Amino acid sequence: MYDVRRMAMLLEIHERGSISSAARTLHLTPSAISQQMAALEKEVGQPLLQKEGRFAQLTQAGLVIAEGARQVLRELDTTATRIARLSGEPAGAVRIAMFQSAAMALLTPTLDWLADNAPQVRLIVHQIDPETGLDLTTSRLCDAVIAETYPGYHAPAHPELDLQLLTSDALQLVVSADSPITSLPEAAPLPWVLEGSHNTSRSWAINQCRAAGFEPQIRYDIEDLLTHCHLARTGHAAAILPGFATATLPEDFGVKIIDLPGRPHRNIYTAVRHDSAQAPAIVAVRQALENAVEQLAL
Repeated sequence: MYDVRRMAMLLEIHERGSISSAARTLHLTPSAISQQMAALEKEVGQPLLQKEGRFAQLTQAGLVIAEGARQVLRELDTTATRIARLSGEPAGAVRIAMFQSAAMALLTPTLDWLADNAPQVRLIVHQIDPETGLDLTTSRLCDAVIAETYPGYHAPAHPELDLQLLTSDALQLVVSADSPITSLPEAAPLPWVLEGSHNTSRSWAINQCRAAGFEPQIRYDIEDLLTHCHLARTGHAAAILPGFATATLPEDFGVKIIDLPGRPHRNIYTAVRHDSAQAPAIVAVRQALENAVEQLAL
């Protein structure tokens, strides 16, 4: 009998393309993964990996084991869902990945709804960028993820995940409340604050500025969106922010929110594994998130 945890690691290497990438996803060291793969090869009695530079290719035996791991993990999800549905009561821990603005806007009302309607559900939240959250959900380190797609950008394919649209979230220019600026082209002379280069939001915002006829002067490279709001409020920078980031600000916070050309929106969706989508706790969390969205004035 092969060790299922080691089989899952091999599947992760297959999905990510290298031991180092799999290690990052699984929060393990590459040496720990390599040791487990050596043990699995001993169990199987055949080589499972062949390295090509930084990448790792699975042998024919490795591909057989990886596909077997995929089927076993799906069956475990299905079995856990069937057991959970016997009582019909949502209960247990649900590990969810959220990006910052989603946590700012949705987390508190989601927890409030669960406390009132599904008190046996414990939400465990990880603030992670959406693409990493999708990977972690596929890898079973998370049970659900809130993810996003920007106009003109497509989410990576994750055939094992059940995607459900949650809402559309407006993308808008944010400047100081006393600024004379009324449109994106007028913000060209201002310094700008944007998220880091690995974020889709950054490249999308830069493209919006270029379409408006200017190259933004990016002076602040900051991940925290609340800091973006403060820089805009004090007149130190212009920002392009989603409605999630500004919806919970006090009315007198001191920013002006200006529509962008075409009034673009990003799509916000939840993703869970197909085989766990009907688990009562997962259903309850999705209901709680839908309720949280209804409370927002977006």
